[in-house]
Amino acid sequence: MRRQLPSMISLCCFAAFARHMSVTRAAEELSLTQSAVSRQIKNLEDMLGCPLVEKVRQRLLLTDKGREYVQEVALLLDQLEAATMRVRSSHSGRLRVGAEPSFTTRWLLPKLKAYAREHPEIELEIMNDLRRLYDRHEGYDVGILYGDGEWTEFESRLLMDGEMVAVCTPDLLERFGPIVERRDILRYPLLHHSSLTDLTKSSTQLWLHTAGLSTKEVEALPGQRLEHFQFVLDAALHGLGVTVLPRFFVEREVSEGHLVIACQEPLVAGRYYVVWPKQSQDPKAKHFAEWLLQWAEPQSD
Repeated sequence: MRRQLPSMISLCCFAAFARHMSVTRAAEELSLTQSAVSRQIKNLEDMLGCPLVEKVRQRLLLTDKGREYVQEVALLLDQLEAATMRVRSSHSGRLRVGAEPSFTTRWLLPKLKAYAREHPEIELEIMNDLRRLYDRHEGYDVGILYGDGEWTEFESRLLMDGEMVAVCTPDLLERFGPIVERRDILRYPLLHHSSLTDLTKSSTQLWLHTAGLSTKEVEALPGQRLEHFQFVLDAALHGLGVTVLPRFFVEREVSEGHLVIACQEPLVAGRYYVVWPKQSQDPKAKHFAEWLLQWAEPQSD
C-alpha cells in the first residue's frame, strides 16, 4: 500500500518558514529562491486540503492547523536527521560531539588539535544546540553535559567539578577588597550573567542564592545583565564590575593577570560529565570518551 506522504522538500520548507516566520529567511537557510519556498508550502497545503499559512495585516502567519502540524513535523524531521546521522557516522570516520558553546570554545577546542594529530582518520562534528544537547539528548555520539550525572540513556563519567569563581580586574579588587563571605560580592558593582532559559539558574544567581538572597532580591539588584559568558567576561575585562563565571572559562585571563579571583572559595554547582549512549555500538565513541577523560579531575568531597 502506497503511503500518503508529502515530499521531504515541502516539509522542510514549511518547517523552515515556521521557525523564522519569514519566507526570505527560510529560503536563505535552504539555499532556495523565495518563490520555490512559497510554491512548496502551497503544494503541501493542496495535499493536506487546508491552509497552513495566512496573511494578516501584510504579515504571513501560521493558521491554527499550521501551528499544530509544524509541532509534529519539526519533531519528526529532527528524529529523521538524528537517525540518519547515527547510521552515517557509524559507517564512516565521522564522530559527532555535543557540548555547550562556552565549554566548546574555552575547554574542548584547544585540545582537539592533539586528537586530530593522533587520529587523522576521524572527522569530528561539533554540535552546540542546547535544546538537542539537554532536552532531547540527540544529535551526538559523545557529549559533555553539565548536571548530576544521572541520565538513564547514557553511560557517564565525571570530567570535572562545575566550579564558579568570582573575578574582577586587579584595580577593582584593590578598591573593594577581597570577598570572604559570598555576600561580600554586593560591595562591588555587579555584572550579572542572565540565564538563557527559565529552567536553569545563571552563574550569578547560583552565587547569590548561596549568599542567602531570594530570586526576587537578586532581580532587584543593580548591575548590567548579559546573556552570554563571553559578553560577561568582556565587561569584566573592561573593569565594569565583578562577576561569577566557570573557572575553565577564565583560566587564561587569570593566568595572564588581566583578571584576579576575588574570592578564594569557589562555588561548586553541578559537574561536567562525559557521556555516550548505553546502546552505542560505535567503538569510536567509547575511544573518544576515554581520550577526553585523561583530563578528568578527582571528585571533590
